[in-house]
Amino acid sequence: MSSLREQQKEKRRNNILMSAREHFRERGYDATSIENIAEAAEVSAVTVYNHYRTKGGVLLALVTESDALLIEKIEALIATPSGTPLEAVFAFSSTINKHAFSYLNREIWRHVIATSIIEGNSEFGRAYKALDANLIGLLFRFLENLKNNAILSTCCDCKAAADVLYNVHNARFLEYIIDRTRTESQRDILTQRDLAFVMKSLDFTDEA
Repeated sequence: MSSLREQQKEKRRNNILMSAREHFRERGYDATSIENIAEAAEVSAVTVYNHYRTKGGVLLALVTESDALLIEKIEALIATPSGTPLEAVFAFSSTINKHAFSYLNREIWRHVIATSIIEGNSEFGRAYKALDANLIGLLFRFLENLKNNAILSTCCDCKAAADVLYNVHNARFLEYIIDRTRTESQRDILTQRDLAFVMKSLDFTDEA
């Protein structure tokens, strides 16, 4: 059982991240300061710096904090595969997209990507990078489950497929973040088209 001190520390951490999310979404990343976050979280700015070092560290910690929720959703998807291989893989991609943009808006995600590069070697930068590896691992498990349920071709190299298909998803995810003219519908149509092309071209399915 965790000590009272640890519980208080965790509560402060949660309050900081909740405050940061609200400020980032309502005011924008650039207009939000560590002091704004600290005031709303009812802690000192020094406490925020001690936990996260920089505002970018707060942002990356906020994203990794949401990982548990996303993974729960994906685990549920893995447990109940349905539809064609393309429909199943697109559902995986859609689950990530829906979660990401319900948690943070597109403007904030631009800062997330930039910060993940700038602070890539920090504790929170490494944690953010680990999310991609985790999602690829989950997609591998998902594909293996599809194969075991005779939804996916038995000849599929699920490890290679997971890596390639996730990168296809990620390319359209990044494009959507960067290109302000791109709509959700356009993103989804292009993602599904790209996934279909790759799966057919590399013989991931039994379809002709």
